Amino acid sequence: MQRYHYSPPKLKGSTKLIDVVDAQGHVQCRFKRIYKNLFVKLMYYWQNFDWYTQINVYSNDGELIYFCKKNSKWVRHPSYDIVNCQTNEVYHVTYTSFLNIAPEFLITSEAGEFTMKSSITDSVQFFYQRKEVARWNMKVTEFFKTYVEIEEDSPIQDVAFFICLFQCVFYIGD
Repeated sequence: MQRYHYSPPKLKGSTKLIDVVDAQGHVQCRFKRIYKNLFVKLMYYWQNFDWYTQINVYSNDGELIYFCKKNSKWVRHPSYDIVNCQTNEVYHVTYTSFLNIAPEFLITSEAGEFTMKSSITDSVQFFYQRKEVARWNMKVTEFFKTYVEIEEDSPIQDVAFFICLFQCVFYIGD
């Protein structure tokens, strides 16, 4: 099992570059929130309205690896698209439940279908073929330090994918 941790920005609107560290203390990737333009950023700070959200994940060299964009809808829950910038593979993330307290998600791509289930205790399980292969947990008792664990039998082993997914969908959310 691979284990990673990071300390997300204290403010959801922050554009600070955050390091993701492995169990040996090495930085594996970095991420930050991106705003489409100055108007969108001002709307967020003025109304706390997240109708546009994007998280970019970078390699240690500063190369963009993944980005996740929120697709806002006027009536229903938003959907999300995660793009692998190296392979151009797109993962579509949609709600499968109508609960905002503990939502469930379906992730579809060329690689297959995945599901995610959230709990009210700031933890998320990521499933492939009904087996939990990754998890994300935010510890309030450790000043919101966040942990990501990836099992060896997960078809996706790239921590950058999971950081992009969990940070955009669950930290910023809808």
